[in-house]
Amino acid sequence: MAVESLRRLDDVRVEVPKGLRPGMRERGVIYVDRALGASLEARCVQQVANVASLPGIVGPSMAMPDVHSGYGFPIGGVAAFDAEDGIVSPGGVGYDINCGVRLLSSNLSRSEVAPHLKNLVASLFSEVPAGVGSKGRLRLGTEEMKKLYVQGARWAVQRGMGSEADLQRTESGG
Repeated sequence: MAVESLRRLDDVRVEVPKGLRPGMRERGVIYVDRALGASLEARCVQQVANVASLPGIVGPSMAMPDVHSGYGFPIGGVAAFDAEDGIVSPGGVGYDINCGVRLLSSNLSRSEVAPHLKNLVASLFSEVPAGVGSKGRLRLGTEEMKKLYVQGARWAVQRGMGSEADLQRTESGG
């Protein structure tokens, strides 16, 4: 599905027209500015159109600016379905809920990091759980999980897994 077939609605949205794929019940809307739109993956557009074809969809199939390919639904995809005639899809909430996308700042320059990039990436893949079925080192019981849900990132900071500065750089203070 060609990205070129999208129609720009305004500075921050493009439309996946309803007839772009056979069987689409609704149109798609992707929230992406012109700069990000230039790197939009064709597979993401296909997945937005696929979601727009599902039974019981109410309104457009949408995708947020961080959209990337998922397992059926695009990651960053959003859709509403009729309670009686619609579907429930685990792909719609994601198999990797809270996939851990974070931005870290550093005072290191690119030239300082470049010679170590291969080892840095290998260490990140080794230390950060990723993908379906992956497991991290942290195991929580029900009560501790409830505290995490209520306190958010502050819970992690209080246990030495972050700093106050991290909370200041996190949406809603973590």
